[in-house]
Amino acid sequence: MSMDFEKIRPVQAKSGDYAQLSEAAFETQMQFDEVLIPDSVERFAAPNAANSLYIRVIGLLILLIPIPLGSNRPVPWALWALVIAILVFAFMLRIILNEPERKLRFLAQADILCLALVMPVFALFQLLPLGHLFPGAFPADLAPRATTLNAPATILGVLRLMTYAGIFILTLEVCSRLKRVQQLSRYVFWGLTAHAIVAMIFLTTLGDRFPWGEKSSYIGWATGTFINRNSFASFLGLGILTGVALFLERRQKSQSLRRSTQVNLLSPRALETGVYALCVVLMATALLATGSRMGTAATICGVLTTFFVMMPGRAAQAPAHTQGHGKILLGLGLILGFIFVVVFSRDIGERLLFSSADIGARLALYHSVWDLILSRPLVGYGLDTFSVAFPLIHDESVSSALIWDLAHNSYLALWAEMGLIAGSAPILALGFAAVRLLRAARGAKEHKLAYAISLGALVLAAVHSLLDFSFEIEANTVLLIVLVAMGLSQTRKAQGRLS
Repeated sequence: MSMDFEKIRPVQAKSGDYAQLSEAAFETQMQFDEVLIPDSVERFAAPNAANSLYIRVIGLLILLIPIPLGSNRPVPWALWALVIAILVFAFMLRIILNEPERKLRFLAQADILCLALVMPVFALFQLLPLGHLFPGAFPADLAPRATTLNAPATILGVLRLMTYAGIFILTLEVCSRLKRVQQLSRYVFWGLTAHAIVAMIFLTTLGDRFPWGEKSSYIGWATGTFINRNSFASFLGLGILTGVALFLERRQKSQSLRRSTQVNLLSPRALETGVYALCVVLMATALLATGSRMGTAATICGVLTTFFVMMPGRAAQAPAHTQGHGKILLGLGLILGFIFVVVFSRDIGERLLFSSADIGARLALYHSVWDLILSRPLVGYGLDTFSVAFPLIHDESVSSALIWDLAHNSYLALWAEMGLIAGSAPILALGFAAVRLLRAARGAKEHKLAYAISLGALVLAAVHSLLDFSFEIEANTVLLIVLVAMGLSQTRKAQGRLS
């Protein structure tokens, strides 16, 4: 059999043409377009690093502000006002220079911020010489010149309120990303754990005294670096609910990971979850050592709020009825555990049995404070002037054995000092924040850490403020504002400013 090679030459020619065509097509496909990266993208890393730095600074402030007696003195007020003013100024200057096109995220919460700013603006009005128009408890011819009874105290109060506004704005701006919220939550938790450890060292190792001198009150109770044990209890309570939220978040991640892979109990994730639980127990021990009844009760309310906000996001793949039963059982266990600890705690349990006299004294005090409010319902007696105003109506119905320089109810104190209108503005601001956070939490399927912490903190503060002045202390108020701002930064309204 013979083959005519001449007949296949055209095929070979076509094969050669195809090879040339394929090579040409390959060269065409391997050509690259030059893409220029905009300067704004190149500069993205710098703002991100700066925001992470601000997160660390805020965490450091949470650690430092409580040290000088809870920052419940004029000198710390001025110091922290200066520090936070510098931080806000530096942050805004960086935005103007490096990110002029950026939208300011705190403007998404402008309604809440404006309500909060009613109080310092009205406090400045109280400095005007209009006292004769509002005599209140004074005879008309003896009314003070200004509406406020103590102008220097009111000015310092305005400075403190502007500090709160500054930390609120700064936290909103730098917590735009979930990762930063988680980072700041951990900083807060570790900082408050450190304060709990220090408090127990002061109480036991140092013989119930400060390193800088003897305690003047609440001997035998844990107060940390605070003067008042109830204020310290609120501070610890905020740390406990933050720890509970972090513990539940880590536990949820571990459960989802366990479904796909086998997790070792000694893995870093499992160990981290255990450390969170251990630190929460440590802070709860310090809380009980304060002997604060209302602080413990408010903490229970805050922790339960945090717990139930976090729960809907867990075990998404489990049957619905199993999830429901698990939540109920775990919630009941948490409630019963807290009740057991509180009732059988020597200090708090005994004091719960003998509090009827305290209740009578408080009710008499609140009745007198309400009379003070009604004597000047529109303008009040001036920001931070309760200690000066209350003696004007103090009578035999309220014990004279004690010095009533505080109302022991933050709502009544606001109305007595600022009047019913301006004094209600910060309450409304926090109420609006709670509604916004609750809506966001209900609409979120996951990543509820920020909402759970914020709502728990608001509930704790709202409950404790009914019977005490803990959130009139700067360290507690700054911490509360930071936790609330963290949650608001993750709401849909705030996230819309990112686009």
